[in-house]
Amino acid sequence: MSDEPEYLKAIRRTQEQQKQSGAKSAPVSNAKAPSPAERETMRWAKEVGGKEIRVVNQLANMKVAILVQPITPFGKPPVSLEGLASREALAERIKAAQGAGENVVGAYEMTTGRPLTFEIQDGKVVFTAGQARQLMKAQSPEKMIRAATKQAEILAKTRKVDDRDNRGGGRGR
Repeated sequence: MSDEPEYLKAIRRTQEQQKQSGAKSAPVSNAKAPSPAERETMRWAKEVGGKEIRVVNQLANMKVAILVQPITPFGKPPVSLEGLASREALAERIKAAQGAGENVVGAYEMTTGRPLTFEIQDGKVVFTAGQARQLMKAQSPEKMIRAATKQAEILAKTRKVDDRDNRGGGRGR
């Protein structure tokens, strides 16, 4: 019998089991990084609807998005961001929101990067596209490393003397 604690034995057993079934049960991540259009849509939604945005539908492969907030007599409900497949679906969602007691905070066309304003004329929803937003471009890794190095140099210069070593405010020797 060994002097090893039980919890260490249990950890070793689970590691051995994982090694034996490693190739079969390797976790596969289906989560993809959001596209530039999806990131810009989220940025627009936070500017228009506030910091607390709840994504209801996936934005991947969607053409338009809508920000909706339920109308309640108490409290401030969260703003929901929904992705929709077409402008026709957006028009139907706007009509449904009015009938369901929801406030449409804004609409956005993901394909062109433009916020949409709408008005209802003779029972039809008419859209007007606004000014196109600039999509954020991804930086190259080299540029990111250079920026991080520059920022680290600035932080090293502005750091207090006591922060550079551990002798500053601790116990005496």
